Amino acid sequence: MKDDLYRRAGISDLAEFYRTKFVSDEVLDARYFRALDRFDMRFARTMWVYDNVRAGATLLDLGCGAGVLALLKRKGVTLAGVDLSAECALASRRNGYDVTCAAELTRLPFDDASFDYVVSLDVLGHVGFDEKDAVLAEIRRVLRPGGVTLHGIECTDRRTQKSYEEMTAEELRRFVAVDGHIGLEEEQEHAARFRRFFSHVAWEPRYALCLSSEEFIKQSDEYGLPFESDFVEYLRGLTFAERRAFDMAMGYVFGKISDLHVRLPKSGLYVLVKASDAPLGSFYNEHRDRSALFTSGTNDALADAALHSDSTAPVGAARSFCLDRAAEFDDGWYEPNVLPPVARWMKSRGRVRFNAPSLSALRLDLTTHIPDLTTRPLGLELLLNGQRLCALSLFRHGWLSLLTEVPEELATAGDYELEIRADRTWQPRPADTGNRDDRELSIAVCNVEAYL
Repeated sequence: MKDDLYRRAGISDLAEFYRTKFVSDEVLDARYFRALDRFDMRFARTMWVYDNVRAGATLLDLGCGAGVLALLKRKGVTLAGVDLSAECALASRRNGYDVTCAAELTRLPFDDASFDYVVSLDVLGHVGFDEKDAVLAEIRRVLRPGGVTLHGIECTDRRTQKSYEEMTAEELRRFVAVDGHIGLEEEQEHAARFRRFFSHVAWEPRYALCLSSEEFIKQSDEYGLPFESDFVEYLRGLTFAERRAFDMAMGYVFGKISDLHVRLPKSGLYVLVKASDAPLGSFYNEHRDRSALFTSGTNDALADAALHSDSTAPVGAARSFCLDRAAEFDDGWYEPNVLPPVARWMKSRGRVRFNAPSLSALRLDLTTHIPDLTTRPLGLELLLNGQRLCALSLFRHGWLSLLTEVPEELATAGDYELEIRADRTWQPRPADTGNRDDRELSIAVCNVEAYL
């Protein structure tokens, strides 16, 4: 049935289809996660899993995609991932998973009783009806006795949606092309299916109230949900920063619904499922401990950072540590992207705050995509604690490694703020292209190293 649905939808290469949808250039590595991101709607399901998995456990992520559960490494979880796409599996490995591979979910390449948890997010709706039981049987097989399986599953509402058989070829193509769903069931059907394999099943509908700005627009445009038209148009007009603020507010409310055990109506387009062969603990926050989300300062990070000798360091600076994962980047930066290497795009100016017992030099790699460098070089200025370190102009593209010494009067300041200023920005994706990414970018920066 699955193959026939994809054939009718005009999709021939299933692995390529998923690769293009789920391999992102966003870095989801736990080392780059900011504590404030726990409120972002994009991480709402990740946080539900994070709060339900005990520290030091072993976990298998089904349909791991780009690796959205990498945050679990903060709790010392041994993290394995499997995906239909080999490229997705590699992306998850890049983002911090311990083991990843490409395989069918109906034939998991793991021994019996290998994991304490098996998790999937937005996966079971992509599994054909004729394969769902085989996937659940595999989940049960690789779970240890008393293990728990957690799932976020998109659902259908038979009252508002045609069955696959009733859809025309064009309707099916449009429906599948949005998210690749070929096995959507109603909430009660999902719960009943899990009860065939697990003695204890709990489920709660989600996203009935809180959606990200992008998801509101998609649900309106692609699925025809009847949101107020003026509200949808308001969302279309939000800037990149305003959309992030909206998503943070939605995520905060989403989290409070869980924390306060607010019961939502048993009707919606998304359901969270928790199941086991042993009695279940709390549906929310069974193992909640978010202390690892908050960094305790660069001095503590020094003990864990890879302190190393560097032949390119200035005289007297034999040790360095990378600030990319240990410092506080202010809102002058966008989240890390893989260019490669892993880097943050900067607005017109950005600050990096850190502390160190001493400081003799700073080094960083930077690049820009601004198009007219040869006729109009990009001016940059670096300041440390308000004191200018250097100024330069970029007149050609490519990565530049910049090393600058720290004045003696700042060598033992302890608390530092590195500020980078650019004399202009560039919008790579102008609004008239139909893209909603209205960011204004100057340079991308990575491998920011402090020499002691």
